[in-house]
Parts: sequence; structure tokens; C-alpha cells
Amino acid sequence: MSTDAEIGHSAHEAPVTGMARYLRLAATPGAVPMTLAALVGRLPSGMAGLLLVTGFVQSNGSYAQAGVAAACYAVGVGVSGPLRGRAVDRRGARGVLLVAGAGQALAFLALLAALAAETPAVVPLALSFVVGALLPPIGPVMRTMWSRSLTDQGLRSAAFALESVIVDAVFIVGPSVVALLLAVSNSSVAIGVTAVFTAAGCLALAGAPAIGALRPVEGAARDWRGPLRVAGVRWMLPVGLLATGSITGVEVALLATADAQGHADLGGLLIAAFSVGSVFGGFAYGAVKLRGTSAAHLGVFLAVLAAGYAVAVAVTNLWLLAVVFAVAGVALAPMMTAQYTAMEEVAPEDAMTESFAWLNALGQGGGALAATAAGALAADGRPGGGFLVAAAMSVAAALLTLALRRPRAVSA
Repeated sequence: MSTDAEIGHSAHEAPVTGMARYLRLAATPGAVPMTLAALVGRLPSGMAGLLLVTGFVQSNGSYAQAGVAAACYAVGVGVSGPLRGRAVDRRGARGVLLVAGAGQALAFLALLAALAAETPAVVPLALSFVVGALLPPIGPVMRTMWSRSLTDQGLRSAAFALESVIVDAVFIVGPSVVALLLAVSNSSVAIGVTAVFTAAGCLALAGAPAIGALRPVEGAARDWRGPLRVAGVRWMLPVGLLATGSITGVEVALLATADAQGHADLGGLLIAAFSVGSVFGGFAYGAVKLRGTSAAHLGVFLAVLAAGYAVAVAVTNLWLLAVVFAVAGVALAPMMTAQYTAMEEVAPEDAMTESFAWLNALGQGGGALAATAAGALAADGRPGGGFLVAAAMSVAAALLTLALRRPRAVSA
């Protein structure tokens, strides 16, 4: 997938736009099987949170331990992400996917055994951290693969947009799969199925020729700082922390608002409305060519999201709130797409995957901060306070993007 002929594009063809971009992308050799394998391999990311909570509660009845387990998982994901990305850049993607996929599957099974055996709490909590630490770097790998494989900018835009849409799909489908498995069985079966998804998805993806072609850049200097040696990458990290982290604050606020009105069962519906709008916006953004830079697009989408969050503070009717977030969500996937495209534009070629992994890790950290703030406000009787937290974070991130539009600010 490294030549124009292989991706069905030549220098003499007019650039494709609209849904034709996605059709051209689907016609790329190996694109559909890789996308499906990546979707299966990423499903555990959308299942893990609910799975850990239900697993611990069914095992020992402790929501407190369940919350700590979810935090251990998140910490594991965050601290190991850049290391996994660096391993891909320096060792190749195939081996890292195989090791991480098999390792996380075994960690899930070990967690299942520890919960079933009612071991001391420290054991399943430590295993929750290991499950997060071994999360396969499928997202960063796919973005690096598309960046290197597709020479047409329009197709790369469509591919990056598709990645953002898939992330939304994972967090819609994943919890639904867990709920279905819990309805027909129990958390032990759900954990086992999750292990199978991880191993199968990574094995299938690692076997793709385009993934095997992701090897270290020849002649690249080994700088211990990795991509952090580049000013533009360093500047993107607080943007990612604020922009991606704000989403978690919104989700906590939506759940708290529904619960405060006596309709906790509608919290998931509100989040789903946000995601549905995001999927629509993601596909639309990947199909069109907008003027301006990716950093400029990012700033605009963040401003739109901030406005939507601010409006949500004043909305008391849950159904109207769902409409507000379905509309605001149209900017969500485009914001994520523009964020990763902006990172691609400043990241060094020899550390591309690690750059994306750093962005993921900072987003996890920002999410933890936003969730803590939104949770504290909800506990203080202000369930919608998380919307203001998210709005403030989005505005701050939008302001930071202004520097990304000045070449001097992002030069190495």
C-alpha cells in the first residue's frame, strides 16, 4: 500500500471529494479487512470500563474497589501508551501488536481467575493496571499506516475521519456488547469474550501486509526524547489534554444530570445522542475539503463544542438535552480528526506512532482531571457543572491552537 498504483490514485487524476473518498478508500487493497480487524481489536477499549465495574461488583459487591480498578486501568493505559508507540516506531508494528494482543488477552484471563478465586484485592487491582498497560496501540498504528500509505491528501483525510468515527462506534458498541453478555450470562463470560476480541483483532491486523510494512525509518537518529524533541509536538500535547479530556467531563455531567432528575437510565441515551451526532459529523468532515489549516479547523470545532456545552448548562429537559448534544456532537469527530491531522503535520516521521500515542495518553490524563472535577461538582449538587468544565477546557484548547498556526511556534 505504499505506491499510487496500489491505492488507486495517480498524479494525473483529479482529487476525489465527497463520499467518493470513502469508496476510493474502501477500494484500497487490504483497507476493509484491516478496518474490521482494528474494530474488533479495539472493542475491548469500549468494554473495559463497564466490564471492570461489573466484574468487581459481582465478585465482592464493592463499588469502591470497582472504581479503583477502573482508575488502575486508566493509569495503565496512560503511562504505557508512549512506550508502546515508541516500540512500534523502533521495532515495527507487527511484533508489538502480537505481543500486546496476546499479553492483554492473558491479563484479562488472569483477572478473571483472580476474581473467581476471591484473591486479596491487591491482585485483581494490579491486574487491572496490567490490562490497561498492555492495551494494543491499534489507533496510533492505524493512523501511522494511513499517513505513510496514502499519498492523496483527500484519502488521508477520509482515513483519519474514519478512525475518529470508529472510536465513537467502539464506545457505542462496546458497552452494548457487555450489556448483552451480562444479560445472557455473567461477567466471567464477558471478560473471556473480551480476551478473545483482543487476541483475534490483533492477530488479524498484524497479518496485514501494510502493517508488516511499518518498520523503523532507516537512518533515523535515536533521540531519547523521541517526538518531544519537536516544539510542535510539545505544543499539541496540552491541546490534546484539554480537548480530548473535556469529553470525559461531558459524559460524567450527562450521567449526573440524568440521575439528578430521577432518570439515571437515560444517561446512556444522552451519551449515545452525542456519539450519533459525532459519527455523522466525522463522515461529513472526511468527505469535504475545507479551507484553512488543520489547526484552524481544530480551533473552530473546539469553539463549536464549547458553545454547545455552555448551552447545555441552561437546559433542564432531558430530551431537549439529547437534541443539544446530537447537534453539538456533529463537531466532535471532526475535532478529533483535525487534532490528529495537526499532530501528523508536526510529528517527526521516525516517531509518528509515539506522537499519536502521546496525544492519546494526554487525553486520558485530561479525562481523569475532567471527570474528577465534574464528579466533585455533581456531588456538590451541581450535576451540570461538568458542562462548564468541558466548555472551559475546550476554549483553552482553542486558544492554544492559535500558536499552531504560526510556523515559528512549531519549528523544531
